[in-house]
Amino acid sequence: MAFGYGVHQCLGQTLARAELETALLTLLRRLPTPRPAVPMEEIRFRGDMSIYGVHERPVTWEQP
Repeated sequence: MAFGYGVHQCLGQTLARAELETALLTLLRRLPTPRPAVPMEEIRFRGDMSIYGVHERPVTWEQP
């Protein structure tokens, strides 16, 4: 996530980061064993943008 810099800085960035942290911690607490659902060779990477990353990252987990 990008929240800008200087005068263009997002006013809600602190709240957004706190919500994201809470959501991720809750998700990992409820589903503690995430793992990739597809082999790494099948992951499509973004190469046409200024931000490097993946188009999607499917995961799976074992039911408790």
